[in-house]
Amino acid sequence: LWYNILEMTPEPPSPPEATTSAVERAIAFGVDITLLIENLGLTPTERLRRGERILKSLVAFKAEVERARGLQRNEL
Repeated sequence: LWYNILEMTPEPPSPPEATTSAVERAIAFGVDITLLIENLGLTPTERLRRGERILKSLVAFKAEVERARGLQRNEL
């Protein structure tokens, strides 16, 4: 059973406008697509390398947070 909450009617929601693309709808919704456009300018290898650098940074950050928490526990 469908129920359209926005219009409070027992009907399925209407499909998105066929005249607009998903990108146009995302922009209208407020999505910032600048990073997407920037990443599309990179080669797949460049995107993988960037992802690896980010992952390494996150792993290092997590290790540092865990180390700092361990130091805090030892001070108590």
